[in-house]
Amino acid sequence: MPDIDILPVDAALNGESPAWCARTRRLLWIDSRAPALRRFDPATGGDERWDTPALVGACAPTAHGVLLALRTGLHHLDLSAGALDFLAPAPCDARRFVLNDGRCDPAGRFLVGAMYEPLPPGELSGAIPGAPRAAPLWRYGNGGWTALTEPVVTSNGLAWSPDGRTMYHADTPARVIRAYDYDPATGDAFNPRVFARVEEGEGPDGASVDRDGFYWSAIYGAGCLLRFDPDGKLERRVDLPVRWPTMPAFGGDDLGTIFVTSANKDLPPGERAGRPDGKLLALAAPVPGLPTTPCAP
Repeated sequence: MPDIDILPVDAALNGESPAWCARTRRLLWIDSRAPALRRFDPATGGDERWDTPALVGACAPTAHGVLLALRTGLHHLDLSAGALDFLAPAPCDARRFVLNDGRCDPAGRFLVGAMYEPLPPGELSGAIPGAPRAAPLWRYGNGGWTALTEPVVTSNGLAWSPDGRTMYHADTPARVIRAYDYDPATGDAFNPRVFARVEEGEGPDGASVDRDGFYWSAIYGAGCLLRFDPDGKLERRVDLPVRWPTMPAFGGDDLGTIFVTSANKDLPPGERAGRPDGKLLALAAPVPGLPTTPCAP
């Protein structure tokens, strides 16, 4: 079993979307429930925070800042100025859905999915009887959105093979990870098929792919990472000191560290203190990961 470090950061209610920024040599991540962008510096242990005005479902580095998928739409944050610029409205009904699990493809296009979570009563509730509870994965470009997949209930596990020609996408409550053929030139996905099924916990959450093409999936509620080979065969299980891991990402100067975000929102508030749930974890990777491509919004 690898040594797993619990990093010295304040716990997140729902840590998500870790992404290594090579330009700043820091790890971007979010707290989707106490909504904020966060940035961890492995050299100092410092963890900066930028609160967001709405729930945030994903972040991705750009050449000069960070792309943020808020419930209200897509925004760009200039970290030096603290300026949040609106780019596009959400591609779904924001009364009923929050954006969830987005990242850039190897060509710098931003893709993001959604999760059904209607606003509570009294806040223009989106719990409309008979309304759809599933949504596709979208690609952003030229100021608009293009649907790429059939609708899923909770979009997660977005990642690409090293050659960029296979896209992975998970539906957490369905407990399935699908693989798609992916055209790097156009950003189109087609030929969906089942890559793997997960029966543990509440299903597959976020994921990343390593240099050898193995797919690492965080299994929410089961306290582990599962590593699948390119054919979808389970190669190893890594147990973690948290029950609710949300996503792994490769980082560090050599991309040889796996950072894992986690959540504690399912714990009663009085039981959160002193537990590792909600913290950032770090462990040595058996092989390095793939570099994060900055988005070009």
